[in-house]
Amino acid sequence: MSDELQYGVPRTLDDPPRILWWDLDQAMVVIMITGFGMMAGYFLGGMILGVGVAWLYGKLKTGKHPAFAVHLAYWHLPQGVIAFKKTPPSHHRELIG
Repeated sequence: MSDELQYGVPRTLDDPPRILWWDLDQAMVVIMITGFGMMAGYFLGGMILGVGVAWLYGKLKTGKHPAFAVHLAYWHLPQGVIAFKKTPPSHHRELIG
């Protein structure tokens, strides 16, 4: 029985969406970089780079909030790309109250 494959079956409805063995945000990194490599004429190189970057991104987000990518985008992209209704703009570093 020990040589059988182990599959990660979602246990609850709150589990994050997955594509193969990656979370959705990691899979999007692989798909985007592979697509750019394919458009440039380097499909295999783009796929290898995409898997490598997704692996590094997975290491970066280990132990962090499930919406880590949204947090990164909010703080590091220009204002207005991601806007929330009840939060101040990201360039306001000090809150009063």
